[in-house]
Amino acid sequence: MKPATLAVAALALLGALVLCAQRWGYEAGRMDCGVQLAGTRAALERQTQALAALRKEGVQRAARSTRALLAAQASQAGAQAEAARILALRADGDACLAAEKLIASEMR
Repeated sequence: MKPATLAVAALALLGALVLCAQRWGYEAGRMDCGVQLAGTRAALERQTQALAALRKEGVQRAARSTRALLAAQASQAGAQAEAARILALRADGDACLAAEKLIASEMR
């Protein structure tokens, strides 16, 4: 082979190697990007599930708190009603006598 033909062949071979390397790098980059994307999607899904669980727990706690508040308010209203009944029975200013009268009226 002539040196010029050898040089052209070498340059052609070098060009082909560069193109193959670029193509291989491109494909490897795409695969790496796909792996990273899958990992990111999995992490996002885990975070979404955790957030949903926290929201559900928050709703349940709020409902329990509301029920407890309503029960406390009902108990308070009952206690206030009983105190009003005791005070209403107080004829001579003696709270103990009024309580005894209330107990007696409840026993009838």
